[in-house]
Amino acid sequence: MDPGYLKQREEESKPLQTVERYKSLIEALLYAAVMTRPDISIATSILGRRVTKPTESDWNEAKRILRYLNGTINYELCLGFNHRNLECFVDADWAGDTSDRKSNSGYLFNLGGGLIGWGYRKQKCVALSSTEAEYITLAECSQELQWTRKLLNDIGEPVKLPITINEDNQSTIALTQGDRTERRSKHIDTKYNYIKELVREGVIQLKYCPSEFMEADILTKPLQMIKLQRLREAIGLKPYSVEEEC
Repeated sequence: MDPGYLKQREEESKPLQTVERYKSLIEALLYAAVMTRPDISIATSILGRRVTKPTESDWNEAKRILRYLNGTINYELCLGFNHRNLECFVDADWAGDTSDRKSNSGYLFNLGGGLIGWGYRKQKCVALSSTEAEYITLAECSQELQWTRKLLNDIGEPVKLPITINEDNQSTIALTQGDRTERRSKHIDTKYNYIKELVREGVIQLKYCPSEFMEADILTKPLQMIKLQRLREAIGLKPYSVEEEC
């Protein structure tokens, strides 16, 4: 998706006449994004929010995703083949939706050095800072992490604790340390402080990850092609023809 697409004003584009075709295309793209193609997740999610009143600009962006998929049709996810423990990457795009200023959340789960799960969604509340947006995403990721951990235990793959969660916001990491409530964060809903309990119990540990290497960034906002290609390779989405042990 064009990184400048979100800054375009809706009135600059004409309403789309073929609404049913647009809905059908978005449904197909969402299936691919959920099953095997995390690299188109955020673009498809953004376009999916416009299915009620799509514009010609939306239709052009949807076709752009199709052209991208056609050019990378031989790409597939490579599963891990080492003994690395379960690891997570968490990121948020603060106020990414220009219509209501709600943020986008994204997280990735790696096991054995390979991607096994990912999630992305628009947050239900408006975050007043980038720290709050990251903190909310972190809480959402932790809930999904607990489910993944139980699933792995059920199939005989116990997870070593603590589980590392990579976070690129230093202030968010500081919020999870200690019981002190800062003036700028005291309004944050109690349910999101669930993350503090997991840190105290030793279930997870937060590790700072520079934004340059934040793999979950691919799930939060449209990226320039160079960065998209680099993160796409980092999460294990590679051409089938590459002779590597996958």
